[in-house]
Amino acid sequence: MSRSPLARALHLGALLALPALTAAAASAAPAAATTLAAVQAPFAFTAADLEAYERGIAREAELVQAARARGRAARTPAERSAAAQAEWEAATVPGGAQAAGLPLARYRQVRATLHHVLSTLDFQGKIDGPQEMDVSAASPEMKRRLATDPIAGLAPASAAALRARMDRVVSAYVAYVTLVAVNG
Repeated sequence: MSRSPLARALHLGALLALPALTAAAASAAPAAATTLAAVQAPFAFTAADLEAYERGIAREAELVQAARARGRAARTPAERSAAAQAEWEAATVPGGAQAAGLPLARYRQVRATLHHVLSTLDFQGKIDGPQEMDVSAASPEMKRRLATDPIAGLAPASAAALRARMDRVVSAYVAYVTLVAVNG
C-alpha cells in the first residue's frame, strides 16, 4: 500500500517528535502526580471560582479550536506539529487562567478539582457527558472512585456552590471534554 506524501510526512514528523514527546512525558510525570495529589487533598473553591472556571474553560476550548484551524491550514510538518502542541493543556491552561482572571496556580487547582468531580459523575452516568467506561474492565482504584459521591468529598461550601451552578459548570465542562477527549 502506497502512502500519500502527506501521510509519509505526518508519519515522519511523528517519528521525529517521538523522542521529544517521550522526554516531555517523563518530565511531566512528577507534575501529574502533584496534580493528582492536589485533587485528592481537600480544596475549597467559591462560587466566584466556578464563574471564573466557566470563562477559563470556554477560552481553552477557543484556543483548541484555533490550534486545530492552524493545523488544517499548515503547510509543513513543523507547522502541523506546532499547531498540535498548541492544543495541549500545557498551552491552553495559561490562556484559560487569564480569561478566568485567576492566578495560574489557583485556576489549575479549581480546574483539576472540578475535572476530577465531573469526570467521575460523567463515568457514573450522573451527568450527560461524553465519557463512558466499561466498569468491569476498570482498575480497582477506578472502581472505588466510581463507587463514591465525588461531591461529598468537597468542602461543604464548595459542594453547595457547585450544586448551585451545576448546570452551567457541567455545560462548560462537557463542551470542552467533547472537543478534546472525543475530538468533537
